[in-house]
Amino acid sequence: MIMFVDRQEEMNKLLEIEKSGKAELVLVYGRRRIGKSRLLTEFAKKTGALYLLADISKNILDILSKQVPDEFIRFNTWEDFFEFLYKSKHKTIIIDEFQYLYDVNKAWPSILQRWWEKIKETDKKIILSGSIISTIYRISKGYGSALYGRKIYEFQISPLKFRFMKDFLPKYKMEELIQTYSILGGIPRYLEEFDSKLSIEENIKRKTLDKTSFLYNEPLNLLFEEFRDPAPYVSILTAIVQGYVKFAEIAVASKIEGHKLPKYLIVLERVGIIEKEIPVTEKKIKAKTTRYKVKDNFYRFWFEFVFKNKSAIEQGLEKEVFSFVWKEFNAYVGKCFEEICRELIADLKLFSSVKIGRWWHKDREIDIIALNEQKKEILFAECKWQDRADARKILDELKEKAKYVEWHGRGEPLGAEPPERKEHYAIFAKSFKEKIKEPNLLLFDLKDMSRVL
Repeated sequence: MIMFVDRQEEMNKLLEIEKSGKAELVLVYGRRRIGKSRLLTEFAKKTGALYLLADISKNILDILSKQVPDEFIRFNTWEDFFEFLYKSKHKTIIIDEFQYLYDVNKAWPSILQRWWEKIKETDKKIILSGSIISTIYRISKGYGSALYGRKIYEFQISPLKFRFMKDFLPKYKMEELIQTYSILGGIPRYLEEFDSKLSIEENIKRKTLDKTSFLYNEPLNLLFEEFRDPAPYVSILTAIVQGYVKFAEIAVASKIEGHKLPKYLIVLERVGIIEKEIPVTEKKIKAKTTRYKVKDNFYRFWFEFVFKNKSAIEQGLEKEVFSFVWKEFNAYVGKCFEEICRELIADLKLFSSVKIGRWWHKDREIDIIALNEQKKEILFAECKWQDRADARKILDELKEKAKYVEWHGRGEPLGAEPPERKEHYAIFAKSFKEKIKEPNLLLFDLKDMSRVL
């Protein structure tokens, strides 16, 4: 079943744009499978907007002509096409996967630029949607690009948040939803692949480790589509997943020279596959404290478990590969559990924070720290993907590490004066051996998480 979940904020903004009495040029972009086309087709149903889908066919003008309903139209040239946009009875025209038009005709953005000078005098709305992020940056976002400074609105469609997992997998309990999110992230097309009538184990076997399945080669296919030469990007992602997270480590592990590595990292950040992290209390980015992580859960899962076992899978050793995956799976989910807990803190307003993230210094790490600069309040949180967690022991260790966090007092070496800040604590776990009570302490197990969601 093809589902349409959430996207209320984006839909409301598009409907607001639709009602404006002036011309609007809108860019909607995001990675493949994220649900852009579904959002725009639902918007078109609500408003009667004309939806056109582009591709790389040489006869694309003929294909676009046939997509205009109830009208006999033939576009012989791009001038015909843009004149149609200018004179059309349709108030809003959506051009989905518009980056393919650039592949067909490199002058396409410049033609649009010229015609926009006429169209902007009307009340027409043109919505351009695309998913090859590197191409979109080249033709519409960088300074000097044809559309630079002409877009009125710009939307980047992000993955769905964890709280919407239940809409896709209604039969799953909280633990299974967390496991699924750790594998697939919030990508709607991937979530449609999993079946909540099957166990997590069966879904992993059938949907990710079966070489005939849709997801089996998906990340590699997307990298080939996004980049002319995906090899350096594969090397970088492999290095990060293996634990080489600092710039110098990635350079050595990926065998990419240090002066060439930044451009690859910037592109991977831009397309939303990796992200740069610094300790949340740091005010400046410093090379020695910067780490990189694979941001996209499915890329992370795929490189961790599928890519490095492809040879064995191709030889028919799926059972042996699954045994390896399942042995390591709990530890893998534990890393992703932190992100879900961070989302809960932010979205449920468990703590009024302006900034939230991880913290580390030397050999000390704290999973989550949330900061409220105005109130000088700080939340320290640990996330334990385990049953019968010892809350007292975890809290004592957390309080000890918190002393070394330099923010409105304390830090290393430990200051003699008491900190100016007000400290709060939170612990997340599958379950607790005993739920302790203390002022400014929150304990959340899976039952609590299920209740609040």
